[in-house]
Amino acid sequence: MVEALRVWASTHISPSSALVQLCDVQPMQYFDLTCQLLGKAEVDGTSFLLKVWDGTRTPFPSWRVLIQDQVLEGDPSQIQRLQNLTIDILVYDNHVQVAKYLKVGSFLRLYSLHTKLQSVNSENQASVLSLEFHLHGGTSYGRGIRVLSEGNSDVDQLKKALESADLTASLPPEAICQSEHEDNLLSLSSSGSVSLYEVERCQQLSATILTDHQYLEKTPICAILKQKAPQRHRIRAKLRSYKPRRLFQSVKLHCPKCHSLQEVPYEDSLHRILQDAATNIPDSKLQNTSLYDSKAWTTEDQGGRTVVIHFVKNNGILPLSSECLILIEGGTLEEITKLSSTFHSVIPVKSSQEDLEVLDLSMPFLIQEKAHHYGCKQCSHLKPIQSLSSLAESAQRSPSSVAEVLGIVPLQYVFVMTFTLDDGTGVLEAYLMDSDKFFQIPASKILADDNLQTHMDMIMNMLCPPGIKVDTYPWLECFIKSYNITNGTEQQICYQIFDTTVAEDLI
Repeated sequence: MVEALRVWASTHISPSSALVQLCDVQPMQYFDLTCQLLGKAEVDGTSFLLKVWDGTRTPFPSWRVLIQDQVLEGDPSQIQRLQNLTIDILVYDNHVQVAKYLKVGSFLRLYSLHTKLQSVNSENQASVLSLEFHLHGGTSYGRGIRVLSEGNSDVDQLKKALESADLTASLPPEAICQSEHEDNLLSLSSSGSVSLYEVERCQQLSATILTDHQYLEKTPICAILKQKAPQRHRIRAKLRSYKPRRLFQSVKLHCPKCHSLQEVPYEDSLHRILQDAATNIPDSKLQNTSLYDSKAWTTEDQGGRTVVIHFVKNNGILPLSSECLILIEGGTLEEITKLSSTFHSVIPVKSSQEDLEVLDLSMPFLIQEKAHHYGCKQCSHLKPIQSLSSLAESAQRSPSSVAEVLGIVPLQYVFVMTFTLDDGTGVLEAYLMDSDKFFQIPASKILADDNLQTHMDMIMNMLCPPGIKVDTYPWLECFIKSYNITNGTEQQICYQIFDTTVAEDLI
């Protein structure tokens, strides 16, 4: 049925504007390609190689996939003869099975093909830019492979292009970025910034997406640096560098009320606070109330440390451990960590004259498994633990509701980074403060999840690839806002990224 619809569409719908010849292909572009299959080979279980041509030559040398000659299906002499006009395409995932059954010599339409420009270094020559072609997995944007019939009008046009193709001409010298041509094309300036040639030439898709304010026009950085603050701007630039390089150090705690920033406490700091608190003797008069049942014991270590756990009731009944909020006095960090894996929530507390109260806002006021929730010391006005009685059910005991009844202003985990952005006209340092929108990774979870940290490292390596020239980095389209700050007696303008997120292809 799908094939029948495609045949109907080929005669009733005008050709897609995304259809591009190889001679017009640009880096970081998605396009459709009509071509002939010259060779194919299995690369691994998740990718497959297609060697194709359309009679035209790419503006950059085509990337070559390294495979064994004996596994390549196709006429070796023809592939050798047409090597300057042939490109290698890697197809992935669900397209692999389709690619396996394609016949060499057939005519194809590849939908939503993706190009990337990569820098290849060798011992004998300068860095050379090569164009990679990928057909990613999935079917978004019509992505896929279609075999064209001999009677298709596009096939007739393709055959004419193949017959008239110039097989003898070599690649144009301006396509190779080496020796004397390097200065004229994608070379770096002495400051290592993006060349203006690259800005004008490569209208690549951006590695970031704008989530609002699409009406704003792009502004070159050189113009932004001359304007007064506050302003909002839309820019297209490349990420020359970023700080901190150790990405876990970028996670901070932010107060939405006073806008203060603070470091996430290390385990050593939490251990010392709990160790000092363990010297206080719990008040037995504050145990076993209408709000909670208590259990106390004395440990054999640390000179007989007294530990009390208060099990908070739901409507006068003790819930299951997986739904139970507990309060702990005199516990160590190791003990609290173990309890948080068994009970729904843990609050470290201490005895005061009239009631239990939150131990110390240098500690998390609430711990749920690996999630530590902190409160702002400056903005919070602590209330006694008995205030929890207003939360009758465990379903209502979310971190925000617990914070509210205890008079705590919760801190938010955020990524705080500095991006050095370059668009070829100037260089600008922009500040990023984001909880979960820019990277689409929750800052609150990354410190406790090694996989998320690895994923964030991969994203940053894509935005700012190590070991290659800035010109070959992907473009970032961003919104930035300028604002004034006072530094001593001087006033300066700072810039912050907002309403921007990493493209789905990088996530």
